[in-house]
Amino acid sequence: MTASSALALLRAERHVSASALTSYLTCPAAYRYRYILQFKPTHRPGPLAFGGAVHEALAQFYLSLRDRKPEPSLEAIQAAFSAALKRSFSESPPVLLDNDQTEESLLETGLGILRIFHEAAPRPYRVVGVEEPFSVEIHDPDTGEVPPVKLVGAFDVVAQEEDGRYAVIEHKTAAKRWAEDRLANDHQVTAYTLAAPSMGLGDATVQLQILLKQKTPALSIHRLTRSEQDQRDFLRVACGVLKAIDAGAYYPIKGWQCRSCQYAGPCLAG
Repeated sequence: MTASSALALLRAERHVSASALTSYLTCPAAYRYRYILQFKPTHRPGPLAFGGAVHEALAQFYLSLRDRKPEPSLEAIQAAFSAALKRSFSESPPVLLDNDQTEESLLETGLGILRIFHEAAPRPYRVVGVEEPFSVEIHDPDTGEVPPVKLVGAFDVVAQEEDGRYAVIEHKTAAKRWAEDRLANDHQVTAYTLAAPSMGLGDATVQLQILLKQKTPALSIHRLTRSEQDQRDFLRVACGVLKAIDAGAYYPIKGWQCRSCQYAGPCLAG
């Protein structure tokens, strides 16, 4: 069974993911349209299409390392990105770009940040997994209650260092550097540190590699850990969100997120 098919099976059951939690916290109404009513999105934001294409190219890079094949050339990962981006623009729903963007400008930006990645990204001692799915039980740290919902997701890359310790490598694309508070409170990083021990990875660190879409592309690397208190706080948030969902609390939050929301149409119509 492939990693993608294994993840699909895990997602077929009732579950929660770090991205779903973030979606609810950003706007419960948009969460309802996406996850409960399963409305079709009216479009895909440009950053989402761009990030997906970069992600696909980097997955091919690390799959070669996992399989002990020669490291892909810069031209190979750029070609993979170009093909993925072109496919994204040919599929439905349409990609919605900002006024100053075009498919060609996104292509140029992607080729640039992949060049920086190929030049500067540290190569792991050993790659043991790419798009590795995980499913772990969560609980309320205050009451001990275990909801009938598991935390499900996938590690971008699982690497092993020479000393045998594991690290989860996660890739992001961003327009600017992340602030310290964002790095310290990112739910996905905390979810990974919670899942790692259950997946046999022990006390794994998370290496967050942020590819910056600047005029001069850059690679920002952060090696992150989470304390037990951080993990308890995450569990409180997860269990609180699940209770709110069960209670049908799907109120809208109006703000910056509305501009590119894929469900703004039905929300405004309602």
